[in-house]
Amino acid sequence: MAGLADRRIDEALAVLASRDGPAAAGVATALACATAAALVELTAGLAAGRLADGAAPEPELVQRMRSLGAMACQLRVRLPAVADADAAAYARVLDAADPKARTDALALAAEPPLDVAEAAAELAEAAAEIAAAGDWPFRPDALAAGRLAAASAAAGATLVDANVGDDADPLAERARAAAERARRATG
Repeated sequence: MAGLADRRIDEALAVLASRDGPAAAGVATALACATAAALVELTAGLAAGRLADGAAPEPELVQRMRSLGAMACQLRVRLPAVADADAAAYARVLDAADPKARTDALALAAEPPLDVAEAAAELAEAAAEIAAAGDWPFRPDALAAGRLAAASAAAGATLVDANVGDDADPLAERARAAAERARRATG
């Protein structure tokens, strides 16, 4: 099996660390959230398998775990595109020619981290549900997924606040609400 670094993770991290590109905290936040999604997807699938193979299968709970896994899969696939959207949005901020254009670009740049914060809240709640659904040997993986998601939600909210510059802005309020949901889910 090829190492993870051979699958371009090392390249993505090098681009993220580079001072030459617009990629910054929003990209890292989206990628961390995608990692949480992968762990939720994994643990939901493991839980569904354990529940389906158990002595007294619970079809509704099996289906719930499968549903959580499918949701996480969709987010895992979508979040790298959100990272790219964040990089593009921040590039527009850097290229803004005047203060009005910069303000407008910052408002648009708030959308990708808001997307991450809201996705992360869903993932944190799913991870908590998976961890609580059984006495799994992979429970620490679900808990780690929840903590990664909660950190992603908090980081996303921080970035939205920075971009909109107004605590009363509806985007900032939504991002903070998502971060709070994720925080509550992970205790």
